[in-house]
Amino acid sequence: MHRLTLAGAGLGVAALVVLGACSTERTSPARPGVFVLGVDGMDPVILRRLMDEGKAPNLKALGEAGSFQELGTSNPPQSPVAWSNFVTGLDPGGHGIYDFLHRDPHTYMPISSATPPVSDLGTSVKVGGYYLPVIPGDDILNNRSGTPWWDVLYDAGVDVEVYRIPGNYPVPESKAKTLSGMGTVDMRGGYGVYTWYTDAPPQGPHLKGDVQLVTVEDFDLDGVGDTVKGSLKGPPDLFHLEPGKLPGETDYLTVPLTVSLDPEAAVALVKVGDAQAVLKEGEWSEWLTVSFDALPMGAMPLDGTVRFYAKELRPGFKLYASPVNLSAGAPPQPISTDDDWATELADALESPFYTQGMPEETNALKDGTFDDDDYLRQVALVQKDSRELLDVALARFGRGDATFFYLSDIDLQCHMLWRHGDPKHPDAPHHPAYEPASAAQHAKDIEVFYMHVDGLVGRIRQQLPADTLLMVMSDHGFQPYTRQVHLNTWLLNHGWLTLKDGKTTGMIATGDVDWQKTKAYALGFNGVYFNVQGREGQGIVAPGEVAALQKQLRDELLAFTDPKDGARVVLRVDTGAEIYHGERLADAPDLVVGYDRNYGHSDESTLGEVRPVELEDNTSRWSGNHLMAPEVVPGVVLTSRPITGEGHDLTDVTASLLSWYGVPKLPAMRGDPFLTSP
Repeated sequence: MHRLTLAGAGLGVAALVVLGACSTERTSPARPGVFVLGVDGMDPVILRRLMDEGKAPNLKALGEAGSFQELGTSNPPQSPVAWSNFVTGLDPGGHGIYDFLHRDPHTYMPISSATPPVSDLGTSVKVGGYYLPVIPGDDILNNRSGTPWWDVLYDAGVDVEVYRIPGNYPVPESKAKTLSGMGTVDMRGGYGVYTWYTDAPPQGPHLKGDVQLVTVEDFDLDGVGDTVKGSLKGPPDLFHLEPGKLPGETDYLTVPLTVSLDPEAAVALVKVGDAQAVLKEGEWSEWLTVSFDALPMGAMPLDGTVRFYAKELRPGFKLYASPVNLSAGAPPQPISTDDDWATELADALESPFYTQGMPEETNALKDGTFDDDDYLRQVALVQKDSRELLDVALARFGRGDATFFYLSDIDLQCHMLWRHGDPKHPDAPHHPAYEPASAAQHAKDIEVFYMHVDGLVGRIRQQLPADTLLMVMSDHGFQPYTRQVHLNTWLLNHGWLTLKDGKTTGMIATGDVDWQKTKAYALGFNGVYFNVQGREGQGIVAPGEVAALQKQLRDELLAFTDPKDGARVVLRVDTGAEIYHGERLADAPDLVVGYDRNYGHSDESTLGEVRPVELEDNTSRWSGNHLMAPEVVPGVVLTSRPITGEGHDLTDVTASLLSWYGVPKLPAMRGDPFLTSP
């Protein structure tokens, strides 16, 4: 190994950069190394336009020095599916990740695709009010099958580091250094629940955040309210929670929160646990470390980190607390391999950093607790984290190394800001979620995020050893999302799904469906399942009937048109046997629905809800999307060396990384290399 060590707190990023540039003690390997920048959601059409307009000069120079091509995405083009294709060189039939969600066939419940169901919870005894484990249950494992490319390279003697790779949580064992990314939970065990302290009842019935209604109290009796009290939730209180029971609202560990307001200025002192910060109105705090005591007397402290944003202090009170992130400095559960690497990185940065898998605060923007300006200020904090972590990765990179670094810069911003102006189709009509006042300021924001990535590419090119293969790639592109499809409602109206007692709305997993009359149902963003005997809990479809029903339902879906304008809603429908290969083919949905541009599965139908209508305008701020047919959202690949041939996909990238080092791909891998060896 020839990486520079990060041992020792106090070694700052600038010092690391200098050391990385000046070190002469490395033994240069025979082959040059590879640095891969994974940019989630970068679209070839948008990138080409910005290149032509001179707004992406570094990416243009990279493509001219080597190659710039479209890159085929996964089917379906969902981030956990696409990145799993890249990680393993397999398609979903091999790695088993088909969607953000899959279902428990026995209960019809939607469950996360990241982990398989746990069958053995272990045995606990109750002592003094605490449930103490005496026989451990099943470990919570990553649901992805296949061997990651970094393990193959490591075994071949290559020094590998992987930063924030999506889909790598729970963290599988590896000898390579990996830091988990998309899919990593917050301290509550979810994917990011913020807290909103407010003295006014919130607007909207289904907020994603934890709302705490508070009062500005006058504790010193001087006639001026000056103190707010609340609490901050951390992890589930597992030692007080009966094994197997899901935590309720009060089943979480908490720390007290006190906010002391200045009587004259818009300034507050925020105290949470043992940490504190002084904030002006409109200001963000630095990271604060909070410790949640799982057992008495501090026997098991669980550390998290949180940031506060003082949205309004007077006359109203609105304070935002980020989801409590797992502390990188002392992770309460593994988020890296080896377990200490996240801590080494935090020491090098001299600061905590976002460990939550999707750190941009999209939920607050969707809820309306954030406006676009609030959201973009928070995104700037995520970008700062990424730039500093990138400096560490570059400082540690030496000739012969293999490094992957992930950026979320473009994906989530395209999801949230597309409504202000379509960067792919500038002459397109206004999005249904268009907000004229905000659009006047933010219509070009997506372009700005592309330009930020371009600046980072220039920074990377300057610092890498001259013969390094630099690759910039994305998992998919983007399209507008203007119409929501309630697919379960369509299935109801076309006789495939039946609700009980003449109901017209309901939920698949809550007893509303008449399974004795239901042939098919939708769960996840692109999947349709038949109610098969012996597989589903109340199946009625004979296994021998599935093939004929697949053809019938596919034909009907392909004929689905929008009554608003006659546009085609579904571009393609595939069966698993047609597009997947591998040992986990049986886990595939029976049909994979590929929507055309502008259309996408609604959140409600994804979770199994039957709504009153089949189609409606998408008025959500989540306004751009890629959960469509793969051919309408290809990604990109740019390399500093020429690419041979065309029509490549994500699994070809995997094969190319291995081939660069002269390492043969594993027998099950699907792709073929497109780069000549150095």
